[in-house]
Amino acid sequence: MDLEQVVQQVHDLDSLLALLRDELRWPLPPDATLDDVAFDWTAGELRVGDVHAGRLKDGVVRQLRPMVEGQPWGVFLVEFADAQVYRTALRQVLRGLIPSRRRDSALPAWGHENLLFLCASHHGAVGAESLPRPSGKGFPSYDQFTLAHFRGEKAAKARLATFSWEQGDKHLRTLCEHNLPALAWPEDDGEDAERWLGKWRAAWDVEKVTKEFFREYRAVFEQVEGMVGGVPEGDARRLFTQTL
Repeated sequence: MDLEQVVQQVHDLDSLLALLRDELRWPLPPDATLDDVAFDWTAGELRVGDVHAGRLKDGVVRQLRPMVEGQPWGVFLVEFADAQVYRTALRQVLRGLIPSRRRDSALPAWGHENLLFLCASHHGAVGAESLPRPSGKGFPSYDQFTLAHFRGEKAAKARLATFSWEQGDKHLRTLCEHNLPALAWPEDDGEDAERWLGKWRAAWDVEKVTKEFFREYRAVFEQVEGMVGGVPEGDARRLFTQTL
């Protein structure tokens, strides 16, 4: 099964973690429960205000336990109570994580650019139908998944970069060829932390995708321009081709 087919079958946190484990080689135990691999931060611990806490399912954020010693990334699962991914709520979570003391001294701390948020929401109709539905394994079922990362030198001014997909989405090429593959677990997870940080941050870089788009566009443009007849060569033909 190719990556696009796997992505289309993601419908809850269990299947999302399976994608990370089986397709991106994250070292997650195949038979572990979510409780085995994650623990909760409450809105109170993160100092998230009541309004934004209400936008988080059960008012909590889950953190995946570090999978290797010295892991430079902190990975958090964020379930939203309705259809929207609230940037302001994520920013409050970010502000709460950075200065918070670690509950377990064995767990590492991360800078604001070292955090990966795996967000799930149910993009349904407004009202009762928009609430997360139970899935076959007891996890709420979702149909929209967003991976988010804060970028910037200072946490207070960091910009939230995201990419996402919805169930039934037919336009998954960039997601499956660029975004998700960049988050593959490094073959040497004991490598230099800065290299690992750089590799995963590339998942949100648009420059490579933009260059690839224009490379392909130019090839098609030149092919079509060579096939155009009845229009004088030069600027007139190029303008006609561009309009076409």
